[in-house]
Amino acid sequence: MNTMISKACALALTGLAAAATIAHAEDLLVPGLLDPTTQEMTKAGEFQKDGPWTIGMSFPGLGNTWIVQMVQETKYTAAQNDQISEFIFTEAGWAPAKQVADLEDLIARKVDAIIVAPMAPASVKKQVDAAIAAGILVTTYGSSEGVLNSAVELNLGGKAFGRTGGEWLKEKLDGKGTIWAFRGIAGVNEETLRYEGMTEALEGTDIKIGAEVFGDWNYTKGKQLCENLVLSGQPVDAIWFSGADMTRACIDVFKDVGKPLVPMTGEGNNGFLRIWTENNLDSVAPIYTPGIGPALVRATVSLLEGETLNKAYYSDPAPITNETLKDFYRDDLNDAFWVTSTLPEEEISKNFKR
Repeated sequence: MNTMISKACALALTGLAAAATIAHAEDLLVPGLLDPTTQEMTKAGEFQKDGPWTIGMSFPGLGNTWIVQMVQETKYTAAQNDQISEFIFTEAGWAPAKQVADLEDLIARKVDAIIVAPMAPASVKKQVDAAIAAGILVTTYGSSEGVLNSAVELNLGGKAFGRTGGEWLKEKLDGKGTIWAFRGIAGVNEETLRYEGMTEALEGTDIKIGAEVFGDWNYTKGKQLCENLVLSGQPVDAIWFSGADMTRACIDVFKDVGKPLVPMTGEGNNGFLRIWTENNLDSVAPIYTPGIGPALVRATVSLLEGETLNKAYYSDPAPITNETLKDFYRDDLNDAFWVTSTLPEEEISKNFKR
């Protein structure tokens, strides 16, 4: 994303208009990145509370640069609102029992609202129900498919992510061949949705998954797994990745051993976009914006202010392609930057300058 686009995003992501009776999707995130998926609305004033508020956020775990940036943007957004007296971020180290404990602690602290990104919706249903019973507003990152009774769900679209890569590989391989699948963290709902999106896209073709590994969305682990597969001599015509840190790792492995690159899917990570640009690769990159964190804060604040929202939103923007790559790659920023960012340009430059 170039400087002009970044500044436009920062402008578009200013606070919600206090006079609005219905907060539309474009008030939560850049238009085209988040749209309502249901006509069902929350009731005006249903979750209204006088500020200042204490808001908690329960996240499954850390471990990659996308999460680091998402958390940074979320905390920045919360800090800009003088009605948020305290923003409490917890992460569970990818352990379901720890997330349950985190949620129970937030309930005991009598926070005004909880943003929850569940590892699996069923694992936190009891705690979400308990929070609601205690009068705590709950908003959800991801679709719980009706399992959680949260006020509003904001979903980045895991199946759409996986489907984008699967459809692209199907076209590149003309419907036949052998691929490797690099998945994320086992047991995480988002990971499962991405994988299902990819496999659904390949249904009815002669494309087979020759190897399937869990790289935890991590560069180091992804590189080791890719090295093992390359050295094993297993056939591969293309590779699907559940995250761009693993794509970067595998490209480095192929280049290190002198193996010709095969079609590989990516993601909207500046490091991947750099490699794509410098090597004239042929790829596709779904956009999975770290702006989902700030959007969750804005949605939660809207409800606490008594505004009305759609009950569910979904993000499925057009992916980055060879034709649009130049509009997103930032050669002035480092590999850890992810598009599209909600941070002001000065914050982006300060934190991600190359």
